[in-house]
Amino acid sequence: MFITSTTLIIPTRNRPEFLNSLLKRFLDTSIKFFEIIVVDSSDGKIKYVVASICKKFSARYFHTFPSTSHQRNFGMIKKNKDTRYVMFLDDDVIFYKNSIREMNKLISKNINQDQVAAFGFNQIQVENINFLEKLKKSKLAKIFSLYAKKPGTVTSSGWHTKILNLKKDIFADWIFTTACIYKSKFIQQFRFDESLGTYAYLEDLDFSLNLKSINKKIIISSKAKFTHPINIDRSSFSFGVIEVFNRYNIVKKHKLSIIHFTLGSIVRFLISFLGILKFNKKLFMRSLGNIFGFIKCLKSH
Repeated sequence: MFITSTTLIIPTRNRPEFLNSLLKRFLDTSIKFFEIIVVDSSDGKIKYVVASICKKFSARYFHTFPSTSHQRNFGMIKKNKDTRYVMFLDDDVIFYKNSIREMNKLISKNINQDQVAAFGFNQIQVENINFLEKLKKSKLAKIFSLYAKKPGTVTSSGWHTKILNLKKDIFADWIFTTACIYKSKFIQQFRFDESLGTYAYLEDLDFSLNLKSINKKIIISSKAKFTHPINIDRSSFSFGVIEVFNRYNIVKKHKLSIIHFTLGSIVRFLISFLGILKFNKKLFMRSLGNIFGFIKCLKSH
């Protein structure tokens, strides 16, 4: 199986119980990677708990400052140079019973296909079909290249479509770092952008787009499924700022359309702002953050 030549890199912070459960599931199902690297940014005594868990499961342990992008980069620096694949995984991911075997089938089919550089898992999640989701799939969104109907697409605006509940395998423009696999030889020259902040919103989008610059493809397996039950709150002022500013930097970096980005961001801001009419304080704070994000974009232009 591909796992015998794979370095698994897991960034974690203050969640030893999640890490322990994840590594135990691998042990219980006899899934043995070539090496597992845990890059921890836990506070105080928690780091000693995490280190102890790593020792129990024969994982290599490192401690560094909080930043998922930095932690992933650190793991790539420390990995064995001879491993064929690099797998990134969040500590709270839960795979379906046969997900690793299904992924192995997909990788085996493409093992000698040099145009394929990465593989993604299929996230299973209950979708909330709200006004924003309907707008994303409208003709207006398509006309202005704000969004696309096909899963895993990145439009010229820098907006990306979700990869959820797939019924068949697809080629995609981007891939979740929540659970994904890269062929090592194609990402040696790339690093996650640490300027995206501690939370590193859109780091997976930015890193994936590097593959486009070298004409490589990403495949998502519909049968290799996982769930990611812990959702990060995205209603704060600080998220509103990085929601705009991080995407703007990615649009510039990968030479996408600033005009389409601006239109898309304005639409997204207005939708959040409309939450004020429903007395939704959280959406108000997010939309206020969007305004500051626009100001940061103008200042950095």
